[in-house]
Amino acid sequence: MRPLSSLVSTGNRSCLVGAGVGYADHVRVTCPALVAVVAGLSLTACSTADEPEVTAVTQRFLGLAGSDPAAACTLLAPRTVERLADDAGDCAAGLRDARLRAPDSIRTVTVAIDSAQVVLSGQVVFLARFDTGWLVTAAGCTRASSDDAVPYRCPVEGD
Repeated sequence: MRPLSSLVSTGNRSCLVGAGVGYADHVRVTCPALVAVVAGLSLTACSTADEPEVTAVTQRFLGLAGSDPAAACTLLAPRTVERLADDAGDCAAGLRDARLRAPDSIRTVTVAIDSAQVVLSGQVVFLARFDTGWLVTAAGCTRASSDDAVPYRCPVEGD
């Protein structure tokens, strides 16, 4: 399987080949350099504009999770709320059981179109953009290893 953005020549055409993600596996590109620049600028502009909101939602959610779990539940994605309710009876009880850490210093914020990752000193929070704004999809996530191939374990997560 090729990396997500590998360029493949097929005769007199060049194709940007995806890894089976999105609506098409192959996109005909007439000027690959221009497409790469435009795509890069679009993602950069999107991530820069959304970082403050993503950061604010993350900090607010983590702050409320310990002091007002019911209010924190309003900042969770619908499937995450359902999962907590299934596991603990209701969302607020699930957040209390998860014992999330208080917000600590943010190391990085990465926004990619409709999803975001906030890496804090001791945990990672994942968010997604919904019609109502950014909502937390997983929180309190950690890895047993620094290897990117090792999945996160998250006490709060949806399906």
